[in-house]
Amino acid sequence: MNTIPPTTESLIPTERLKSLINQSITTLETLLQDQKVSPSERANIALKILELAGCSSVTPLELLQSPSLLSSSSLSNKVPVPQLAATTVEVLPTSAPIIPENQLTILPANYVQIESFLSPKEHEEALKIALKQPSKFVNSKTTTQAINYRKSSILYATLFPDFYEFLRKKIIATLPSILTQLNITPFSVAQVEMQLTAHNDGCFYKIHNDSGSPETNTRILTYVYYFYKEPKNFSGGNLRLYATEWQNGYALNEREFIDIEPHNNSIVFFDSRCKHEVMPVSCPSRRFEDGRFTLNGWLRAE
Repeated sequence: MNTIPPTTESLIPTERLKSLINQSITTLETLLQDQKVSPSERANIALKILELAGCSSVTPLELLQSPSLLSSSSLSNKVPVPQLAATTVEVLPTSAPIIPENQLTILPANYVQIESFLSPKEHEEALKIALKQPSKFVNSKTTTQAINYRKSSILYATLFPDFYEFLRKKIIATLPSILTQLNITPFSVAQVEMQLTAHNDGCFYKIHNDSGSPETNTRILTYVYYFYKEPKNFSGGNLRLYATEWQNGYALNEREFIDIEPHNNSIVFFDSRCKHEVMPVSCPSRRFEDGRFTLNGWLRAE
């Protein structure tokens, strides 16, 4: 007895299938007009649009030999491309939590770094908190429980409540200026999360963002306060901050980046949606007290 394989229409509802095709073509059209994409890659993208439109008679070589074919307007005159919803590409360094459907937002790698954020006495107090409790640090984790994605150790703020409260108030007092400089819409702060993180030899944190899950999507602003013993006995550990593409509330790709050095007694603020990573740390002595320390966390909206 012959079995008839299920059709695409029986697997995916017709309206949903049309929507998926429209979204695919919209994404391809956006890339087609991006001058940062090489001609050969744009040729392949144009071919994909032709294929989705039901026409496969043009080859990538023909597209490269005829630059006019790389234009989405000339393309639409040659094949019956379905009518698509308009796609907007814009640079918006705001923290609006809702992004309209079919809108592509590019978050630039903007940050604010304040040098000498604490007084010498306050900086020394942060060091004392870290160096007096090495046995209470625990291995760091990720929300996705990914293996070999992050290596560091953490001291939770419940173990330094007085200093947490002091730093929380100082960050809140600084917030209006930070939001203005980052062009982020003011918001009511529901919580200031904080942890003390230690990075020693071989530690790192691969590319991620801080608001990419249902548990973290109310995080608006990330902060990192750097401190360590002088003279400095480690190298590396730069914060690499990426310009990040967002569409329909999801981080899609990271673009160009900027490396931020972990200056002693400085604090860095940036949009929690931006992808970033901690570059590997080298600490030849491997002594705990010689490492890179941060008081880092997130400001959540109500």
